[in-house]
Amino acid sequence: MLVAFAISVAVMAFLGVYVVRAIDEFGNSRTDNMEWTMSQSEVEYLRYRGAIADAEAGRVPLDLLRRRFDVFYSRIDTLAYGDTFFELRQDPNYAADLQMVRDHLAETVLLIDGPDAALQAALPGLYRASSEINDAVRDLTVISVASNAESAVSQRAEILRTLVKLAVILALMFAALLVLAAGLMHLNRRLKQQTSEIRSTAERTKAIADTALDGIVVCDSSGTIVELNPAALRLFGLPYGTPIERKLNEFLCQRDDRRPLAFIDDGVRPDPAARRFETEVCADDGRRFPVEIAIDSAGHDLFDPIYVAYIRDISRQKAAEDALTEARDRALAGERAKARFLAVMSHEMRTPLNGLLGTLQLMRDTGLSEPQDDLLDRTERSGEMLVALVDDVLDLSKFEAGKLDTLPEPVSIDALMASVIETAQPLALANGNVMGWTWIGPPEDHVMADARLLRQVLLNLVSNAVKFTRDGSVQVEVERLQGKDGQLEFRVIDTGIGIEAADLDRIFEDFERIDSSYARAAGGTGLGLGIARRYTLLMDGDIGAESEPGDGSLFWLRLPLARVDGDMVSADAPQSAEAPVAPRPLSVLLVEDNEINRFVARRMLEADGHRVTEAGDGAAGVAAAEAERFDAILMDISMPVMDGQEAARRIRAGSGPSSDAPIIAVTAHALPDEVARFRSAGMQHCIGKPVDRGLLHRILGRVAQERKGPGQPPRRALFDPEHLMSMRNSLPAEIYDALIARFRNETTRAIAVLNDPETPPEEVATTAHQLSGSAAAFGAEALRADLARIETDAKAGRRIQRELRERLALNWRRTDKALSEWRPERTAAE
Repeated sequence: MLVAFAISVAVMAFLGVYVVRAIDEFGNSRTDNMEWTMSQSEVEYLRYRGAIADAEAGRVPLDLLRRRFDVFYSRIDTLAYGDTFFELRQDPNYAADLQMVRDHLAETVLLIDGPDAALQAALPGLYRASSEINDAVRDLTVISVASNAESAVSQRAEILRTLVKLAVILALMFAALLVLAAGLMHLNRRLKQQTSEIRSTAERTKAIADTALDGIVVCDSSGTIVELNPAALRLFGLPYGTPIERKLNEFLCQRDDRRPLAFIDDGVRPDPAARRFETEVCADDGRRFPVEIAIDSAGHDLFDPIYVAYIRDISRQKAAEDALTEARDRALAGERAKARFLAVMSHEMRTPLNGLLGTLQLMRDTGLSEPQDDLLDRTERSGEMLVALVDDVLDLSKFEAGKLDTLPEPVSIDALMASVIETAQPLALANGNVMGWTWIGPPEDHVMADARLLRQVLLNLVSNAVKFTRDGSVQVEVERLQGKDGQLEFRVIDTGIGIEAADLDRIFEDFERIDSSYARAAGGTGLGLGIARRYTLLMDGDIGAESEPGDGSLFWLRLPLARVDGDMVSADAPQSAEAPVAPRPLSVLLVEDNEINRFVARRMLEADGHRVTEAGDGAAGVAAAEAERFDAILMDISMPVMDGQEAARRIRAGSGPSSDAPIIAVTAHALPDEVARFRSAGMQHCIGKPVDRGLLHRILGRVAQERKGPGQPPRRALFDPEHLMSMRNSLPAEIYDALIARFRNETTRAIAVLNDPETPPEEVATTAHQLSGSAAAFGAEALRADLARIETDAKAGRRIQRELRERLALNWRRTDKALSEWRPERTAAE
């Protein structure tokens, strides 16, 4: 708006000057001078002509004639060359008249400048000649006056147009001034409104700052405090009204090597990471306490920056954090103490149970009488109940500690249900119950499931039904539900006492039991259904119950168990109640520190025809393995002097004849992560305490099948499909695929290094050791065994045999091909 006003004023000034100049030009000099010159030219012509007549009559001297001629000549010369008459000379009539006059003057000048006698004699003729140009001189004046008149008219029109323009501009200028005035009035109103809003905002901001619980400090570009709120005064221990001329840094208890406000000294805006930090304030009243500071600056581009800091006292927060940390540490210490207690108690309780139950199993081979056999049955059931109670407590603790995980494997439903029914059958018969199970709909061979967890849930449900049923029946139905999920449902149906509707919601809680004399007589810890619910959630399933008092109960279990081919069943998984096929005799090293457990395990092994060598601790086991070749090593985990894992690592790293013998871990607390550590230590199998004779029999049978014969290396699987399945199910698909691809690429490069005869022994040992760890992690058994032998030979300084290099390359090609072709639906073991 102001720019438009300035332009309008400039245009008006220019037009005003132009009009003044035009009027001035029109009013005086040029026009007046032209008309005077023309009139003087005609006057001088008449004087010149009169001088000729007077000189001829003798009234005036010839010199006067000559002066009149010169003056007339000068006037005509002005008309011919003067700038004022330039436009007139462009008129043909004017030019012709002017030329006629000039021709007369040019002819006469010789007479004027000649002798007096000649001039006197020529005067009559000169008078006649001057008369002939009379009309021409008169026309020059007339043309000049007409031209001046036209010019005056044109100038007046131009001045009029300029005046009109000036009037229009003045009108526009006036309108613009009106608009400008209106705009100024609007701006003035807005300015007043904004001023009022700013004043109101300032008052609100001041009220907010004054009532804020956090200290607010404003500093100039040097960090000097220029303003702070009452909360900041209280934080710094300053009285109200005290002038502050100190820097914010002076109130911070900062070490010399820590400068949280260094950006103020540098005169820059703080980085985002430096705008919020914790430090301590040293108040003037002697207090020292932790604070959290949020600071930023503004004005770096326009004016000197200011820094605004929000300071919060976090003493209570820190105290609460310290209290929480202390409470967490106490809780963790308690959990660790509980975990250690449970681990110790598990081992200590299972050790005598192992000896007790193992001895009872061995007693059956001594030809007992019928009463003795009956007593033995009762004793075994009591021992098994005690083991179940210990397992319940330990499983609950494992679940709460997050140490339980699923290990899916192919499981035969027929074999699993037969095993569950067989286990619960003695108690069912004691209560006068009939037991059985059946498929509803088409039967299935195998499903992918965690056999241990599924068996435990079903056993808990069946055992619970048996305990609360007298002289009735307990039936289990298995059915594949229709629908997109295709869940497998297990239904345990009994004809027992039933459950009140109010109790259905709490029976799956820990330590909950139905409050009746019948229920108390049934015994139990009240953990069975609670553990069943936890295991079901762990397997992504659902569990529930339906019942009416006096009409029995129905417990249902729904799990997303996929179908698989029957040929993928693991040798270690529960199969059926039939006796396992006896393995051929093996040479077994038994490493166990407990004398009773050694006795029981030895008798079990010798009963199957195996040759047993005993070792009382891990160190003795390592020495025995380095001295003699064994077909299998039965290794206890918890032992003095040297534990089982360390002993297994020593055996695998050594060069003894049993460095590649299968090692079977025997432990009282085999969690999934512990089993993984056992495998990384070089153990192929794991069996829990108390030792199940049938399971031990099957594992040794599998070992015997993998051996070619005494004194020959075992025939190993290319990789363990169970281990690979566990890894696949515990990792996201993209991570699992990336790990497999990385393992294959790195192994290919490492095999090339190991097969190069020029590779130094130190590099061979290092490469073989690293690759052996990767092979163990992916369950590549044959490859890991070859690498272990190569590492042992390299560390001993022995040259790697060509046959071993070739076998390593061959095993890797076969393993790589098997890994690329392996699918969860089938095994890749050879």
